[in-house]
This record gives sequence, C-alpha cells and structure tokens, in this order.
Amino acid sequence: MKHFLILSTIISLSLFSSDRIGKVPVYKIAVEVISTNEESLALRDFIKEEIQSTSRGTVVLPLKGVGNNGWEFDKEGNPSPKTQIRLGNLNDVDKLLLVSTEDGQAVLSFVDVLHQKLEYRNSLPDSLSKTLVSDFLGFLDKKNIYLALSETGTGSNAPLKINSLKPTYVAGEPIRFEIESAEDNYVYVVLVPENQKGEPVLLFPNQIQNDNFVRKGDKVTIPDKRISFKAASAPSKDRIRAFASREEWKEFQLRGKKEDSFYRLLPPAVTGTKASHRSMMAVASSLTAPIEQSPVMEWEYQILSR
Repeated sequence: MKHFLILSTIISLSLFSSDRIGKVPVYKIAVEVISTNEESLALRDFIKEEIQSTSRGTVVLPLKGVGNNGWEFDKEGNPSPKTQIRLGNLNDVDKLLLVSTEDGQAVLSFVDVLHQKLEYRNSLPDSLSKTLVSDFLGFLDKKNIYLALSETGTGSNAPLKINSLKPTYVAGEPIRFEIESAEDNYVYVVLVPENQKGEPVLLFPNQIQNDNFVRKGDKVTIPDKRISFKAASAPSKDRIRAFASREEWKEFQLRGKKEDSFYRLLPPAVTGTKASHRSMMAVASSLTAPIEQSPVMEWEYQILSR
C-alpha cells in the first residue's frame, strides 16, 4: 500500500503549474546620504542615475521623517535596536542604500529592509568613487538575477514536464527527477530555497551535465547519477523552477568551486569578465530579460525532519 502511494505521487510538473504573476524582478531602492556635504550629494545623484538608467532597480522618492544619521550595524551586519525601529518604519521600500563621503573616503552601505540586514558595505578614496559605484552595481546585478530566478511568474504555457518529484522528502533524502521538453529548448533548472537568505542553485546545467539543450521528446535525469542532490537538512518548503529558452543565456556566467557539483548563475561584472564600464552598462539594462521572457514551470515540495 505504501509503495502504491509513493507511485501515485510521481506525476508531471505541468499538472501543478499555475498562471501567476511574480514580483517585478527589480528592487525598490531608497538612496539616502548620511553626510550632506557636496561630495556625498553628488555621489548620491550619480548612483541614482546609474540605477535608474540601466533599469537595475526602481529608485523611490527621498525618505521623510527618518533622518540621515544614526544608521548603526555590527560586524555581522545586524542593526542596533534604534536602527531596527527605523527600518521597521520604512514602507514600500525593499532596499536602503546609504551614501557618505568623509575624510577622503566614499562609503556605500546596502541594507535589506525586510530582513533588517546589512548586505553590502565598501569604501574607496573619493578619487575612486566611480570604481566603488561599479563594484556596487555588480553586486546589485547579482541580487537582481537571484530575484528574477525566484520571482518570475509561472505559467501553463511552458513546454516542460518534470516527473518523479514527490510532494514531501525527509531531510537528507536524495532527490532525483526527470525533465522532458515538448520542443527543442535550452533548459535551466533552479532550486529556490524557502529561506529567502539562501541563494538559488542552478541544478541544470551542472558540472557533469554541461549540455542543457534538450530536444523535443528527449528525457533527461537531473541530477546525473554521478552527482548527489539531497533535501535540505532543516524542515522547509523549497521550489524547483524549470525555464525553457529558445536561446542560450549567454549574458550570464556559470561559476562553481571545484568541489561543488552545481553552478551559480552570475553576471559578467561579478565573475571578472573583461569588459569596459560602458559595455557593462549596456548589458545591465537587459541582464535579466532572458530569465523574465522564458516560460517557467514550478514545483514546490516540503522537507520533513527525520
């Protein structure tokens, strides 16, 4: 009987897809100065223009009633009690970028408002402020890719099926499934952990299965038997998202440590690809477009504790 119940759960992903619209895959960002000197204001205006002109985010209107001073975070990026209260009072803002120039140094601090965490902090001499902005934009590109992979809306028009996925797994249990394409497509399969602080992991292609062009009617087992993919160690509800694309996602770089089986999907600026600042600006305006325009199917499964 138990064996029959397990078999009955092996169904295609297409039956569980939904026509839902995800969030717009860019963040609402408030850009504020800490020190209101001329240099800080100029740097703030420059970075706001770079974010807006390249569609890296939506810059919201200046904050009111929160003040510029007193944003305090410890070495782990956790806010002080006073800063926690101030962040809790921010409405309709995803991220807070704090800009300052003091003692010949330009400083950028990027805060996740929802999770109240300092995500990025870097400083360089004033003379290298444009380099500092470029480094931050590379970081923002990475965050935007993760957001697009996680939030792009699903739909029943994706020509993909995923078989052999169960609705529940025990922590540490091996997960392996089969994907089938109804058309010739490049297929990208991503694990999105429930913990929003976790980063999506590219399950396919991977270090063993590098060829992700799947022809009509072909079936591919993911991951390959030479690779181990196990349910997370803690109880959660994770998602597997499968994207079908007519074109290869050449704008991105696949990176992974030698000891890792799976890749991360990163923008060229983060992976060190040689490119001029101007060319990177041109790429960034459409960096996540291939993800947003690709039909995607989604499966959610629950991980139970042992």
